[in-house]
Amino acid sequence: MRPVSIIAIVICLVLVAGCDFLDPARPTTQPDSEVFGNLLEVTRNPDDPDRWTAVIRVVPPRALRAADEEVGKPTPGVEEGLVATVTVGPESVVMADDGPANLEDIPMGTEVVVLPVPGTTVIRGSTELWVDADMLLDFETYSLWKLPKLVKMDSAPSDDPQRINSSGAELSPVPVAGGRVLYFSAHLRPPATAEDAWHGAPREGLESSGEGASAFVRSYRTEMGDGGWSVPELVVLPDLESATQQRVTWVNDDETACLVTVETGAEPPWVGVARRSNTAAGWGEVELIEGIGRQSSDAVYLTGSRTKIVFASNRGGRERGDLFLYDSDVETGPMPLQPEICSFGNEWNPRTGPENELFFCREDRQLLLKGGKVRALRLPGSHRTVFTQAAPTSDGKWVFFCMPSYRPVMLDENIFVAPVGEDWSLGAPVPVDDWRP
Repeated sequence: MRPVSIIAIVICLVLVAGCDFLDPARPTTQPDSEVFGNLLEVTRNPDDPDRWTAVIRVVPPRALRAADEEVGKPTPGVEEGLVATVTVGPESVVMADDGPANLEDIPMGTEVVVLPVPGTTVIRGSTELWVDADMLLDFETYSLWKLPKLVKMDSAPSDDPQRINSSGAELSPVPVAGGRVLYFSAHLRPPATAEDAWHGAPREGLESSGEGASAFVRSYRTEMGDGGWSVPELVVLPDLESATQQRVTWVNDDETACLVTVETGAEPPWVGVARRSNTAAGWGEVELIEGIGRQSSDAVYLTGSRTKIVFASNRGGRERGDLFLYDSDVETGPMPLQPEICSFGNEWNPRTGPENELFFCREDRQLLLKGGKVRALRLPGSHRTVFTQAAPTSDGKWVFFCMPSYRPVMLDENIFVAPVGEDWSLGAPVPVDDWRP
């Protein structure tokens, strides 16, 4: 996205705000677009302590003005006095310094960007803009995501193949042995600009770069020792060298059976099972689970069962994914889960807890089904922290999950661990490489 196009968004709001046809006493709905400016004030709502009001002076960021001036296109002026009043609630995502943040901790004067909740942008008179924030980010974090030409993308410091997280994408954590053994998947991230490089650790199976390289997903195993995690080793699955995706999604306690999502070329993904006699032996061939069929992924056995499998699929003409239950002892075939789970959104990545709690994602939200009720799983903080792919340990003491760093083209997913409190409340997250049980 060119800087001048971002400026056009700001100017569009300014021109609307300055329109002589507006009645100053009547709020007028406006098209939703990013709001850029400087943070002037943050106050907590006295009637609803879960909500804050942020006052922002609307002005194009300095870096964008400088970029336009450098190419001989001075930024049009913003109407004097245009102020945005932004409501930030518990469902808003707030980020600063490239990570989750509390709104009250962002220094006044910081350049910020607000992405509105759709349908909430309102203008009052010519100088008052009102929005509800879906996301509020400092401009540096926003630039890493949306304006790669303004920042230098340096991948070298975090691309050690002896570690788990990298500047690529690490995903689908599968903890075993109380979290002391971890299976995870990884893929490279493509460059955002001609000057950028491929991102990610040079792991076995992911050495190649080039067109389509980011589609190659491989799984790895690491084990916790006295000095931390062992070097992640490729999970070798016979006869699948040409598959674009080999992703382990479930492993039994003694690591002699696993469920794998496989995708080859343009063929739809499918779920298979692989077995071995012991941990010193190699994995056998991945066998398609015929009852599940193709166009399926993310399979896990229900806790304590070896016949009931929950998996994700968009079969039957569905535009988005839903979750299905397959029982090999029942002849009716896979059936979609109840409406509380299968909605109009995209449901994916089912995982089960020690008492058959169902963890699953809907879009970018991590949900939990327990006692017949679906609720959001949250990390500590005043605002929503985006995380997905939660997988609890078998004893229910820890949850492994993925948190994104927002980057262009493709998110940089990394694995974190959090302790579990009462009723699946979560403690502070720790990067998996730094975690010790």
